[in-house]
Amino acid sequence: MSPVVRTWLGFAAFGAALIHLAVGVTAPLPLSVLLFGFGVAELGWGIATLAAGRVLVPRVIVGAALTPVFIWGVTAVVGSGLGVTSGQSGLPLYPMAVASLFNVFLAATVAIALRRSWTGPRTPATSSPAIVRAAPPSGWCFITGLVVGGFLLSALTTPALAATEVGSHAVPHGSHGVTEPAIPDSGHGAH
Repeated sequence: MSPVVRTWLGFAAFGAALIHLAVGVTAPLPLSVLLFGFGVAELGWGIATLAAGRVLVPRVIVGAALTPVFIWGVTAVVGSGLGVTSGQSGLPLYPMAVASLFNVFLAATVAIALRRSWTGPRTPATSSPAIVRAAPPSGWCFITGLVVGGFLLSALTTPALAATEVGSHAVPHGSHGVTEPAIPDSGHGAH
């Protein structure tokens, strides 16, 4: 797996973690505990994967990344069957959809990489697949991939965080106690 794709996996884990932590603050207690657990696990895995320079526990990640998506789906289906809206369930639609997008990307990318490693050439001495490391990208390719991944992360995560209950209570930028400017009366009112 190329370093650029591995970096994107770390970014996807960070985005999902931030959203799960933000939604978990106002979710009902059982969902809050689950979301905090997912958020901490995603954040830890993203940091560890970027630090290690390889995808850690890939088989576990494929299933673990889809677990929050499954729980959100079950909560949405059961809640809608009971007449509970997504806002009432504590799991807002847009943030959870973006977090699910990150998780599905993570699971699908790791699953494809696992599949390719098992269908690749086999070494004569063993029956296990030969893991061929991708050639490192050139400096410009890596920087371009890093910048594109960063832009995608921020473009998806920022509005999703703003759509959470926590984001709705955030102070708007540039209004930290600033009121409308007072225009002094110069005394030249009506001539």
